[in-house]
Amino acid sequence: MALIRNLARIRQMQVVDPSSAADPNKKPTTINYGQLIQEAFQDVQKQLSNVSGQTNAHLSASENAPPPQINALHVDGGNGFYHAYITDNNQNLYRGAEYTAEYATTPDFQDFHVEHMGPARDKRFNLGLPGPLYWRAYSGYGPASPPSSPVYHGGAQPVGVSGGGITAPPLRPGMGSGTNSPTQGAGGYGVLPWRGTNPPKRS
Repeated sequence: MALIRNLARIRQMQVVDPSSAADPNKKPTTINYGQLIQEAFQDVQKQLSNVSGQTNAHLSASENAPPPQINALHVDGGNGFYHAYITDNNQNLYRGAEYTAEYATTPDFQDFHVEHMGPARDKRFNLGLPGPLYWRAYSGYGPASPPSSPVYHGGAQPVGVSGGGITAPPLRPGMGSGTNSPTQGAGGYGVLPWRGTNPPKRS
């Protein structure tokens, strides 16, 4: 969809050259100002498109659609530490996706606490609590979108994770960050602007 409408009609705009209209013995000539205006609008359109790609902004809507729901959440616990691992293999994902985990003492999450993970898909939390704690996670494009639907550790029926004992949870393989795959490090929000060969739809 064109960001600026009626560019073809704007291009046809012409005005009479005042100097030619002043001489009654000459046929008035016109100046094609429409072409100049159209080119100016096209420059603006291109620049807006660049900003949209750089900031993950949906220019045709009030806000972006959320990222697709993450695939899974797994949490290990021990010695007061909890390590959350998020699996997100969705191809319909832009650079700028951020992840958030929440934990609670009950499976209904009435007393939930929020932990922002940024673009990382795994994070270690030193809570000093033996638990069990219940966990869920979701993604979003920062303030540019609402969050995706949450996914719970244990599936549809949340399972509590114990953080007791004297042994901290081991380090599993990392899950990567941003648009990078789990095997790509040094990625931040992602080396590529989106996953796959074609940009995903924003809504």
